Amino acid sequence: MATAAPASTTTIAQELVSLCRARRNLDAAGRARRPQPERGADIEIPVSLSFEDSLRGLETKIPVEVTTACRECGGTGAEPGTSPVICPECNGRGVISESQGLFALSQPCPRCRGNGTVIEKPCKKCKGSGRERRTRRYTVKIPAGVKDGTRIRLKGKGEVGEGGGAAGDLYVVTRVAPSKKFERRGADLVIEVPVTYTEAALGATVEVPTPYGERLSLKVPAGTQDGRQLRIRGHGAPKLDGSGKGDLIARLRVSVPKKLSKKEREALEELQKLSRDDPREALFS
Repeated sequence: MATAAPASTTTIAQELVSLCRARRNLDAAGRARRPQPERGADIEIPVSLSFEDSLRGLETKIPVEVTTACRECGGTGAEPGTSPVICPECNGRGVISESQGLFALSQPCPRCRGNGTVIEKPCKKCKGSGRERRTRRYTVKIPAGVKDGTRIRLKGKGEVGEGGGAAGDLYVVTRVAPSKKFERRGADLVIEVPVTYTEAALGATVEVPTPYGERLSLKVPAGTQDGRQLRIRGHGAPKLDGSGKGDLIARLRVSVPKKLSKKEREALEELQKLSRDDPREALFS
């Protein structure tokens, strides 16, 4: 009498592997049928500012184009008066099963793409997407002291999320026009201040403008060389952390006249005779 051969270890192992794969496919199909919330994209918008406005700060309104729910269909994607219907292919499950011998493998429904519903009459305005592009205006407070490239975040003002996900953020990026007088160096401001050669040699008190419309007195020490920098504390750009202002740095430039009067030439020639200073002596030492 013939007897059935026992199942080999290899055959049992193969069946177990197939069973595990089928289980993973079922899990994946279940996840596809239930879309997960997805955060909306961030938006970046440049805002142009004058140099003076960047120091003072201001409040402005900016237009931003974002994706929102379609006003015609309310975001359903279906023509007004109709609604999405249960998918006839998967009966609303979002997945379909395919027989593979002893197992039935599931995969996302190709007709409804795992949503479980289909739109028979798409909205004419949004073509069934349920979304449209709209321009919104947001009020942005730009703090005093921003630099070129400063990013200001408006939380939740970016693109809307998918599947109930949180909206992205809006980033306002400042574009500051350069100043004709002042150079930005962190929170410090640098300005070039011309002085005559007699002021540089003898010392003097000169006036220096600030970007805030003030006139400050600056003492120029006797014997000042061209390019020397003098610091006036607390008259620079506001610091974004609220800890006061930077400094105003006066870079002195000795101005040499292109034309001399007869008396000026005679005075300089007399000075040259009296001078014992040789500025090139160090070159040959």
